[in-house]
Amino acid sequence: STSSLSAAKDGVKADVPRPRRRRIKSATLEQQPRRRRLSPPFPNGLCGGSLVVLPPEQTYGYNEEDNAYLTAASSGDATSILLPPRPISVWLPPSYEASGRKRHRVIYVHDGQNAINDTDSWTGSSWRMAGALTRLAERGALDTGYDDVDPLPILVLLPSADGDFVPGMRRRHLEYGEGIHGEHHADFIAEKLLPLINDRFRTVTEPEGAMAIGTSMGGQASLHLLLRHPTMFGGAACLSPAFQPATIASVATSGDLLKSKRLYLDNGGDDDNANVRVPMFDLFDHITPKAQWNPGYFWLDSQLQPAIDAMRATLDFNKISYEYRKFPGGRHNEREWWKRIDLPLVHLLGNEKMSGRYGR
Repeated sequence: STSSLSAAKDGVKADVPRPRRRRIKSATLEQQPRRRRLSPPFPNGLCGGSLVVLPPEQTYGYNEEDNAYLTAASSGDATSILLPPRPISVWLPPSYEASGRKRHRVIYVHDGQNAINDTDSWTGSSWRMAGALTRLAERGALDTGYDDVDPLPILVLLPSADGDFVPGMRRRHLEYGEGIHGEHHADFIAEKLLPLINDRFRTVTEPEGAMAIGTSMGGQASLHLLLRHPTMFGGAACLSPAFQPATIASVATSGDLLKSKRLYLDNGGDDDNANVRVPMFDLFDHITPKAQWNPGYFWLDSQLQPAIDAMRATLDFNKISYEYRKFPGGRHNEREWWKRIDLPLVHLLGNEKMSGRYGR
């Protein structure tokens, strides 16, 4: 005030009130999301992201309205016979529009209908990948180390095929297996879908920017894709994988292809060392809005253990680096996989320090 200033000039100590301390939030802190808990169950749904649906005419060369392929060549090639055309959804993370020119890594998700939304999953429970990814990003667990690469990836949700190829032969098992269907499936992703994704979206186009993930037969398909196209993909995560003999043999003979890749394996099942058995019945497998008939597949992870052990022995023999986790008592279904979906995501997408020490 004027009186206070006059008193100060005359050598008299002015009675100036002490300034009040204000809590000032920095712009950096305001931009940071609230740190929510990092443990399952993760949030269901898109979690602030968005879905872009690619119609079959853009991927398979098939027009759904006309019920016909766009070209004669498309209608006569093996892919049109072995792989039924279907829409493919792409999850764009919440940061995609806000990140400006930043690029995003891409994960190709087998059984993509089970990955994000409970209502889309065949058992009524999804892996909740979007929820896990957004929570991991909040904690800095997906830091890329590059200023022009956003931590959150794009997810290409590959829906599995419905029905039988011939009576008794499930199309999904054939596409995700090791025969001619599996070869065409892997080639379709690498040679048709991946170039389309890279052309349409801001992606990391180097091999380390493309990865695959899957459960059960989808885990087998993810490793098969990596082995068949190692110059185009940088890693694979295989949860409760149903490894096939030919895939194990390919690792034995071509293991060098995996030495620079990120590889994650896990499974549940019985564990003699921990004296744990998978219970035959779990009520929560049967109280979802659909698929109350789901048996929970309590036996399957134990049944798949010998092939997983063979794969691990082959990887060890070839001195291939990988992460393996065992979950004693774990069942073979989506509700079990969403309990640990964050772990393979950190292995595929986390920086080396975070990938090595992350736990919950």
